[in-house]
Amino acid sequence: MHHDTIRAFMAKLDLWKCPIQQGNADSFRNLNSAVAHGNLVFEFKKQIITHVSDLKAEFIRCFPDIGEKREAWKFTRNPFQCEVADEVQGEFLELKLNSTAKDDFKDMDLETFWVKYQPVYPLTSHQALRILTMFGSTYLCETAFFTLVAIKTKIETA
Repeated sequence: MHHDTIRAFMAKLDLWKCPIQQGNADSFRNLNSAVAHGNLVFEFKKQIITHVSDLKAEFIRCFPDIGEKREAWKFTRNPFQCEVADEVQGEFLELKLNSTAKDDFKDMDLETFWVKYQPVYPLTSHQALRILTMFGSTYLCETAFFTLVAIKTKIETA
């Protein structure tokens, strides 16, 4: 699921930052060949560290609840293998004990499953679909913004 990929990437950012602070660019193959066995220049090293830190901050800004709502992420991925203790608990228990839903879950992708059961379990499905659509909508917004910036930059420099 996207949640795991984002958390792994954020952890890698921390992993990459340490060697750069020590002047080691092995984690970045192209950068490493560019500096060709020499130590990174202090100012360049500082810029890389700032960039990696800013990138992590941007991920935290885009996905502020990436670590907080672990149960919601878990039940979105598989509602039949977790427990929920919030406002949707009653509805969630009905879903969890629905053998038809369990069979459907095995045969459908996540989005199709949650859309199908939205009329039957509206609160639970709403939470799950909100999590599933978060990534696509954030990506599209960011892409549109960067496209606009690129277009505007071309117009201003022309």
